[in-house]
Amino acid sequence: MSLYLVDGHALAYRAHYAFASSPLTNSKGEETSAVYGFVNSILTLIDRHQPTHIVVAFDAAGKNFRHDMFDAYKANRKAMPESLQAQLPVIHAVLDAMGIRHCTVPGYEADDIIATMAQRWCNRTPIEIVSGDKDLFQLIDERIRVIRPGKGNVLENEFDAVELVKKVGLRPDQFVDYLALMGDSSDNVPGVKGIGEKTARKLLSEWDTLDNIFEHIESVKPLSVRTKLERGREEAFLSRKLVRLCNDVPLDVELDELSRGDHRTAEFQEMLAELEFDRMARQLFDGPTTPTAPAPNLTPRKSERRSGVVQTADQMYTTIGAEAELASLCAELATCDEFAIDVETSGLDPMRAVLAGVSMATAPGRAWYVPVSSTLEDDVPSLLPGTRAPGLELDTVQRHLAPLLAAERPAKIGQNIKFDAIVLECAGMPVAGIRFDTMIASYCLDPARRSHGLDALALDLCGHEMVPFSSLFEKRTAKKDIRTLPLERVGPYACEDADYTLRLKEIFAPMIEASQVKSLFENVEMPLRDVLMRMEMTGVRIDLGFLAEMSRRYGDRIVVIESQIYDIVGETFNINSTVKLREILFDRLGLSPKRKTKTGFSTDVDVLTQLADKHAVVPLLLEYRHLVKLKSTYIDALPRLVNPGTGRVHTSYNQAVASTGRLSSSDPNLQNIPIRTPEGREVRRAFMPRREGWLLLDADYSQIELRILAHLSGDRGLVRAFRDDDDIHRLTAAKILGVKPEDVSDEMRSRAKTVNFGIVYGMGARGLAQSLDIDVREAAQFINEYFQSYPGVKRFIDDTIMRAREDKAIGTMLGRIRRLPDIDSSDRRARAFSERAAVNTPVQGTAADIIKLAMLEADRRITEKGLESRMILQVHDELLFDVPEEELEEMKHLVRESMETAVVLDVPLKVDMKAGKSWYDAH
Repeated sequence: MSLYLVDGHALAYRAHYAFASSPLTNSKGEETSAVYGFVNSILTLIDRHQPTHIVVAFDAAGKNFRHDMFDAYKANRKAMPESLQAQLPVIHAVLDAMGIRHCTVPGYEADDIIATMAQRWCNRTPIEIVSGDKDLFQLIDERIRVIRPGKGNVLENEFDAVELVKKVGLRPDQFVDYLALMGDSSDNVPGVKGIGEKTARKLLSEWDTLDNIFEHIESVKPLSVRTKLERGREEAFLSRKLVRLCNDVPLDVELDELSRGDHRTAEFQEMLAELEFDRMARQLFDGPTTPTAPAPNLTPRKSERRSGVVQTADQMYTTIGAEAELASLCAELATCDEFAIDVETSGLDPMRAVLAGVSMATAPGRAWYVPVSSTLEDDVPSLLPGTRAPGLELDTVQRHLAPLLAAERPAKIGQNIKFDAIVLECAGMPVAGIRFDTMIASYCLDPARRSHGLDALALDLCGHEMVPFSSLFEKRTAKKDIRTLPLERVGPYACEDADYTLRLKEIFAPMIEASQVKSLFENVEMPLRDVLMRMEMTGVRIDLGFLAEMSRRYGDRIVVIESQIYDIVGETFNINSTVKLREILFDRLGLSPKRKTKTGFSTDVDVLTQLADKHAVVPLLLEYRHLVKLKSTYIDALPRLVNPGTGRVHTSYNQAVASTGRLSSSDPNLQNIPIRTPEGREVRRAFMPRREGWLLLDADYSQIELRILAHLSGDRGLVRAFRDDDDIHRLTAAKILGVKPEDVSDEMRSRAKTVNFGIVYGMGARGLAQSLDIDVREAAQFINEYFQSYPGVKRFIDDTIMRAREDKAIGTMLGRIRRLPDIDSSDRRARAFSERAAVNTPVQGTAADIIKLAMLEADRRITEKGLESRMILQVHDELLFDVPEEELEEMKHLVRESMETAVVLDVPLKVDMKAGKSWYDAH
């Protein structure tokens, strides 16, 4: 995994001036130099580096927060050339066509966006910054590098900390001070008048930091330099504020959203044609086609078009237009051993989406589409209220198709078929006999694959580029509802989905059969899909009245806190403004964080927490932020997510996301309901049983990852502790601190807990030091004492990393495989990341597998016994059940046995269990 952060503004300028002496123009006389150079750089980046995640940041138009500090900031900079200004929207459109995310935030520059993303995600993945702007050197560390464009707009010159010292003579943490001394004429950053690059480097080489230079100003030689510094002191510190990048830009984006799919889309091909980049288009899109994977012809020659049929030499896609045709199709399908199925819908929420049609394929190149008519919503532009989508009536489709779908034979195949099955069940056509899911197969075989989506798999394994959904619509279509399109356009598109799902099954099935993940696929992941489907459709009831009252109460509290902050500070100001808050805290109140980051004073939660005891306003700021986030993210958001038909919230569980095998939750993410603060825990009071008189039963594995570590490592001390049911954190504290267990304080136990879990996640001394807010040497001593106390754990870690190096992969107890191609990389950061993953995956991955087994067993027993109880939520190591009071004792026994006997370890699995009238009461 790798994240590339691209400075779009810098790259666009560079591309523009690369062609300044001989601009490129199209046949309309429009200049396209910047677009061509920019796209060429992005394609070169993708080709050479193969990033798994990528985002392009651009400067926002107008002034930014630095102008509040210094009116003349960038005053000398010439306006952007008109020809380049005209090409920026085209560059944005090309990125959209390539499926590459781009980002602009009002009031901030691209560098600030990059700094924020780098800090936010550098602990999850190596970061590569692509920019010619030297300001970004300040971000370099062991997880972050900078790639600078070289001659001819080619990406070269990769800088890590070692390379920066070698080529520039400065450490990354010195770069802000370096720029502060010498200034930056391009941005009109004043610096110290008369101090250039050479002198600035010499000063920092001798005195290390800007602060140290001025603290020892009387000792600075020669006198001429000292005089310049004394005269330019104010400008130096102002310049440092101007060049220091902001690392807490408000960004509403998650790392997973930046995942890179295949950029060779039909929309991109069309844009290249419009731009007349013919050579680039030929290089990207021309080439031999794969005979086994022909592209469907959406506009066949008239001689090939029959009523409802699109036919080429090796494929036939048919759109069903009459009930008799549907009856004939169903009779044919009933004689098959298996067929692939895919649905088209009005949206992506399976519980609310309207069924638009069903496509089915029985052999490569042979597929049918059954369109389903429905009344279009009034908010579809340009359509009269009550307009109906073309197709057969739903009751007609149900009459013929429902019995076929409900039968165990033929077997059904799908790509993320859980979605299709929920849609079809909501439409009155439940599906049985599901035997193969190509998305889950891909995930089991290679969980680290860049994408398990149908488009990516078809391209990678069949050499075929699928027709993008967006290409079906006009570019400016606001509401993309497939039901508004003519069937001659939708039919071939829908048939292609079913066709290539079937082709992928034929590729994946023998691979699964020959692999060590066969049991995992057949006995865990495929059956789990049914369990998750039932959980999603059941949903969880939300107390809307409680959330409304909570919203009012917290809203009132926020207003009171605002008033208290203003009274303490002595003025009203925008509390959400990072710039203003910085000014209040660090300039007016004179506060400083305990630890400086290389990007300067941050006002994020971690920094404020460090300052909480330094001034009365800081705890109020922390409480304000906590309540505002809680209110907007959960208290006010959850009611809007309640399904009007069921009165409950229905999350979606994702099986093919985390490399360790963990499930994730989305739309909404109910695994992130807060738990660590009293206010956050209170949100759980809104989660209720679906009927009056029922209870919620919460079952949570106790320290499952440490128990797995004890089993895998065979460490006698750990194994004995869990067999004796000791307090493992208290025992660890006693061992590494050399005290008796009864003398261990709560603080000592808390630190030991951090060490225990830090070891599981491959945390080093630096990471532990940050977590415990202690010196790195002290953290290293903690880790050393831990390994002396539990030598089996150290052997396990060393052996695991060695085995991962030999196999370039690591596995869980159930055979789940995670490939680690970078375990021997010459890139120290990539290698270290793989080593941590090698240690963590067998532990966390096995924990993920175990709770899946427990879910399967609990669901099986509930079904066999005909109980009304339902499993409704999974939050990593925790399961939540909706239980009638009369079934409570039976469910407690059933759930405990299902969870504690899911696997046999050398130590017992232990489950903590509690029931209550809300999730809060049950936890």
